[in-house]
Amino acid sequence: MVIKPKGPKGYPFIGSLPKLASSRRVEWLQSITNTYGDVVEFTLLKKNFYLINHPDLIKDILTRDIDNYTKKTISFKFIKEVLGESTFTAMGDDWRRKRLTVQPSFRNASISNLATIMTDCIEDFLTEWESQCDRGNSIELSEAMMHLTLKVVVKALFSSTLSDTDFKDITKVFKPLLEAVNARISLPVKMLYRLPLNKNKKYQGYIDTLDVIIYRIIADRRSANNKPTDLLQMLMDATDEETGLPLTDIELRNELMTMFIAGHETTANAMSWLWTILSSKSDVREKIEQEVDEVLGDRMPVASDFANLPYCLKVFKETMRLYPPVPILPRQVEKDTTLGGYHIKGGSGVLFSPHLLHRHPEFWDAPEVFNPNRFDKAEERKRHTYAYLPFGGGARVCVGNNFALMEAVFIIAMTTQRFRVNLAPDTNFEPLVGLTTKPKFALNAQLQRRRGSNA
Repeated sequence: MVIKPKGPKGYPFIGSLPKLASSRRVEWLQSITNTYGDVVEFTLLKKNFYLINHPDLIKDILTRDIDNYTKKTISFKFIKEVLGESTFTAMGDDWRRKRLTVQPSFRNASISNLATIMTDCIEDFLTEWESQCDRGNSIELSEAMMHLTLKVVVKALFSSTLSDTDFKDITKVFKPLLEAVNARISLPVKMLYRLPLNKNKKYQGYIDTLDVIIYRIIADRRSANNKPTDLLQMLMDATDEETGLPLTDIELRNELMTMFIAGHETTANAMSWLWTILSSKSDVREKIEQEVDEVLGDRMPVASDFANLPYCLKVFKETMRLYPPVPILPRQVEKDTTLGGYHIKGGSGVLFSPHLLHRHPEFWDAPEVFNPNRFDKAEERKRHTYAYLPFGGGARVCVGNNFALMEAVFIIAMTTQRFRVNLAPDTNFEPLVGLTTKPKFALNAQLQRRRGSNA
């Protein structure tokens, strides 16, 4: 028997929009799944929506019935304004072609070639932190991690071909661009962003600034004799399996812009939460220190060290469980279907939330407790594959997940070699949930030196 999902009635015309547009949207989503179960029906501006909160059902959405649950949503239309048609936004055969072309650049062997770029960026950053520490200055973790991860992803993309002026220009526009994209995702009402307001006029200017830099670097690289080993070159060397054709300049631009967005803020936010957690978890921090001291001592990590720092990786994975990089993911239902015995209407929107899934009591014991041991290999093998989705799942799993994991582990390890990061006792840890999960307030911290720079 096909079941009709239940859910909150909402308000006339606008439905549950005030709840979903509020800063406490994930708490509301948690409350309605607690009340109505793992499939909940509600409306937004007279459009039908479903909240899906069970790994079996999400697996069906992301695998078996992937072509019926598309990215033709208002949120993705806003994202596409920035990213264009890329592996993140494209659909159908166009997406499959792009994915097959781009994916080899992100395999473990390829990412290992970027390890030195990562560690050099982290080394420069931590040298500046040493100066701040010696002067007794506090640091603001969110801004610091955003700066570091932007530097890493830019250097990994363009290596030495990016000038200091270009990097300053990128840094200047990136924060307001991300804030504008977050605003559009949090409140996806088109007419608000067509109003002749100064912030709406500036939006396209931010994109144009990045486009000028990216297209110029692509043109310079095409005419250069010496080709560095970076992500841009890997993408330029990639070819379509069927046609043998390389990516066009527009396709390269779209993939590079996607890596800017996906490879920057998400990792920065996760790292900010990680230092926040470690500041109050002395036992976890001490285990990290022990592992780092035994594996690395005072030397700089190399690519092969990633596999030898499993506890650092487990801590990062558990941080992403509690604070997933992208807390809510939307889809559009193309035609009527059945999902887990429930009738799902074509033309409806679907939401599923890693934030909720990562706390589902059927799949996580004491879900609000921070416990890196959940990610012991034996525990991971027992867990439902779709109960943990920090990078999405199925064929559309984030192509840059290996890059993000190696970057995070090296940031943890190299920072731990030199410092303990201690947050101010009165720090407010409230999250701000939009396109990503980031700290709502400043995270001011003091650096306690463990030892000096790498030999």
